[in-house]
Amino acid sequence: MDLKMDINIEQRQELIMTPQLQMAIKLLQFSSLELEEYLDEELLENPIIEKEDKKEEWEESLEDHYNSKKFSRSSNSTEGQDSFESYTNYRPGLIEHLENQLYEVLPESELDLGRYIVSNLNQDGLLIPSVEELAEETGKDPVLINNVLRKIQHLDPVGIASRNIKEALLIQLDKMGRDNDLAMKIVAGCWDKLNDLSIKKLMKKYKATEEEVLYALEKIKNLQPRPASLYSNEELKTDYLEPDILIKRDNGEYYAELNSSNTPVLSINPKYYNLMKNTEDDETNEFLKKKFKAAIWLIRAIEHRRMTLLKISNVLIERQKEFLEQGVKHLNPLTMQEVADEIEMHESTVSRASNDKYVQTPQGLYSMKFFFASGVDNRSSASIKALITEYIKKENKNKAYSDSKLAEILTKNEGINLSRRTIAKYRNSLGIPSSLERRKWKRC
Repeated sequence: MDLKMDINIEQRQELIMTPQLQMAIKLLQFSSLELEEYLDEELLENPIIEKEDKKEEWEESLEDHYNSKKFSRSSNSTEGQDSFESYTNYRPGLIEHLENQLYEVLPESELDLGRYIVSNLNQDGLLIPSVEELAEETGKDPVLINNVLRKIQHLDPVGIASRNIKEALLIQLDKMGRDNDLAMKIVAGCWDKLNDLSIKKLMKKYKATEEEVLYALEKIKNLQPRPASLYSNEELKTDYLEPDILIKRDNGEYYAELNSSNTPVLSINPKYYNLMKNTEDDETNEFLKKKFKAAIWLIRAIEHRRMTLLKISNVLIERQKEFLEQGVKHLNPLTMQEVADEIEMHESTVSRASNDKYVQTPQGLYSMKFFFASGVDNRSSASIKALITEYIKKENKNKAYSDSKLAEILTKNEGINLSRRTIAKYRNSLGIPSSLERRKWKRC
């Protein structure tokens, strides 16, 4: 084998990810919260960076509010219902609400087991582990666990900690007392295939009149298949979304601006900058120069993020004016590549910039990626879904539109040519039942 060393000159193109470029990409895809957390860490590490403190501005605004006539107006005034109680009214979460009730139905020796069961509920209020798994995890007798579980299931909301939706409905019907025998039979025997059974089949199966079946279905329809839904919805509302971009209108023209409340403004601390310029200590000078360069990179990266978001927002305004004026039904199809071509950037840059960003529009708050939607016949999928929802809401209760009929209506009224299967796909994604199911349940 001939081994030898050669020196060859070769020319090739190569993308080198400099620290500055890496920082710009990282900051671009950060959400507002992530950016704030990142900057807080940088401020701790780099003394030469300074973030504008909006505390004084906030305090001044608050002082003006306290001194205003509206605030000093008599509390007996009926104008405006914002009272102290409306801000401090406390509502316990689901777990706390259930634990407070455990003391009423369980002896002290079973309280820990009750709390453990309550802590194992999913968002719908259904029990995640089986009784056998609970027994293995807690070392308790399955008979005892079943006994405690039955007591919990009859707390408020009724049906909580059920193993499945069917059990939750049966517990609710049982709690309602008499006159629910047929409803309980239908849930127990037909719940999993109820949507496939017509009223006539139910009449035949249970030897009941149409009136009795309709009455039973009405009872079932008014039950709560997900016992914790009211509490889970309240808890979900605590995740407040703050827009990154505000689209406003002035003299008939729309424009975009960054939300100043979550857009950081950084500057160089003059005290440390002067120290860097005037110090005679080489080690201090070297340290501050390094931090100064890092600060400049960070400030430029934030400015790049700001300009990129504004450029994308301006294209959205230009391409989605009909949506801004008239709502979701008029959202146009738009791809990230089209926006990238407009602002002369790469598609991946648009994708990163749109990640976890929210836009406040005259039509409401939307994720920035909501505006990038495929479509048919120059109508976005969101627009088509909105139209399908609107036509179904207007349909005759006794003559619900089939998917084929909806396709005909959209072709005739909106000029959108869709197959029955495509309509069914959109309808299912919206969680809307078929025409047969809608007819049956609307009769109840």
